[in-house]
Amino acid sequence: ADGRWLAGRLNRANIGAARDVWRLVDADYEPIDWQLDFKSGWRWSERTWSKRVRYGHLPGVDVKVPWELARMQHLPWLAWAFALAAGREPGFATRGTYVREFRNQVLDFIATNPPRFGVNWCCTMDVGIRVANWLVAYDLLRAYGAEFDEPFERTFAQSIMAHGRHIIGHLEWSPGLRSNHYLANIAGLLFAAAWLPAGDESDGWLDFAVQELVRETGLQFTDDGANFEASTSYHRLSAEMVVWATAVALAVPEERRCVAFPDAHFDRLETMAGFTIAATRPDGRIVQIGDNDSGRFLKLWPVFSEANGADLHEDGRDHRHVVAAINGLFDRPDFDRFAGSAAVETELVRLLAARGRFHAGGAERAEPQAGRPRRRGDGRPACRPASGGPRAFPHFGLYILENDAVWLAFRCGPVGQNGNGGHAHNDQLSIELCLAGVPFVVDPGTYLYTPLPAERNRFRSTASHNTLVLPGREQNGWQAGRAGLFSLCEATQGRIVRRDEQEIVAEHVGYGPVHRRTLRLTAEGIAGRDACEVRGEKLVVLHFAPEVRVAETADGAGLALQSGGVRAVLRSDAPRWSLTEAAFSPGYGEIVPAVACRLHTRGPSIEWSIQLEDSGL
Repeated sequence: ADGRWLAGRLNRANIGAARDVWRLVDADYEPIDWQLDFKSGWRWSERTWSKRVRYGHLPGVDVKVPWELARMQHLPWLAWAFALAAGREPGFATRGTYVREFRNQVLDFIATNPPRFGVNWCCTMDVGIRVANWLVAYDLLRAYGAEFDEPFERTFAQSIMAHGRHIIGHLEWSPGLRSNHYLANIAGLLFAAAWLPAGDESDGWLDFAVQELVRETGLQFTDDGANFEASTSYHRLSAEMVVWATAVALAVPEERRCVAFPDAHFDRLETMAGFTIAATRPDGRIVQIGDNDSGRFLKLWPVFSEANGADLHEDGRDHRHVVAAINGLFDRPDFDRFAGSAAVETELVRLLAARGRFHAGGAERAEPQAGRPRRRGDGRPACRPASGGPRAFPHFGLYILENDAVWLAFRCGPVGQNGNGGHAHNDQLSIELCLAGVPFVVDPGTYLYTPLPAERNRFRSTASHNTLVLPGREQNGWQAGRAGLFSLCEATQGRIVRRDEQEIVAEHVGYGPVHRRTLRLTAEGIAGRDACEVRGEKLVVLHFAPEVRVAETADGAGLALQSGGVRAVLRSDAPRWSLTEAAFSPGYGEIVPAVACRLHTRGPSIEWSIQLEDSGL
């Protein structure tokens, strides 16, 4: 209880302060091991200076496990539980249970993770995300009536200052490439500065953070609204940072703000939402392009579903919350229809931007103040029409074609990150396909990063995407070893040759000779043609969703596909086809079995089609 156990964990310089903090923790609290990768059992040390912490060098060991836990994105859920307990909802403990758990976990972290020591201070991105989640959870608890003792308040405020000082002293900035990491630095610094009392230091952070937020939003999001990292999941993560940081900046009193948001910043936020809407499949899940590490900034109200009849499973491919949060600034009916009118993110962003604080009752609807973005209830058309022509995002490299029966996502574009390709895959001319609203052909996802480099490379390889594959060759190369895990050597130079409402033609030169793909929508499916004048075997690979059941047709001339009561048929002029065991990753660290089809030829082209059953091929 007096913290003597910390003497075996921390270096001598941090023991005194850590024991003082630990004495504030409730005696019956069970500590969390913040340094542990609980999947592999590997543990880092709190005694290690953060710049000397090593990771990514041991097989099977994943630094993202302690990093994700130490982001503490679960803390805002304690505020919801507190509010429900206060309302006497059945199934909840007393209100004090949730306040104590929040208080104890924060104190536990402060005591056992002194600044600049251990694994949870070596990545500034995670420091920024953690401080934002601490502050949102704290403010929500206070908004619902929670009270804290003075020693905790003092310790908490000191740690917020320590987080801010660490961020400003360890910015993940470089002149050539700044990514979502730097954006997280800026967002976290803005949260800390806005929460802390006015002063030269905090006000300087605030002005710097707002200035950099505007600059990086313009650099990291392209004119078509998509993120520059060639990943739909990183688009979600970065868009969350921008909208929440913007809302917090708008909540700061006028006298503390020196930097104003230009109109272009809000225009870019609207286009971010439009991209998310367009990239969402008919089943409500985002199309997987590039890396998916399940990363989030604030996870206020995640979507869960039951798995195996009992376990709750988070659905990380539902990105409606991003549009909901952005709609808190604009109140657009089309955004509201897409995200759901009851979305908590809409209400919280609206309250911050309009009132400068959370309001527990949630009943008042204050209008935005002068100079804030205005509500957009002007009946403008929805970003996602019920049906219609293609929607193009050329800077990102995503094209959507659809009709009443077909939804097709087509990838053709740069590897992102100004050519670095750190979160891109070898997915040129790859597709995702839904028929009658049901996913049939899907991108296999990402699975893992550094713990298993071979798996990292397998999931981002050309053969793991729905495109033409030359065995033993990649569209874009990468360096060997750890240095190549987060970069691609762009060679494809993908380009659109022709497109209209029913057809898209594109090509790339990653193999040397041109690979040209032609895709045409029909009334009940798609027809494709892949041509490449290169000698040797060529494969068209199609990865089916895990729910799709695959069998040979009765005439032996194709494959019968069935999922969710919808049936389709795959046919091809390829002289040979084969089925192979494959894998699908719906989120980071997750993997489920699936099936892939390979259409084989040694000729110059392959023609193939997938049509709803009885469509008269």
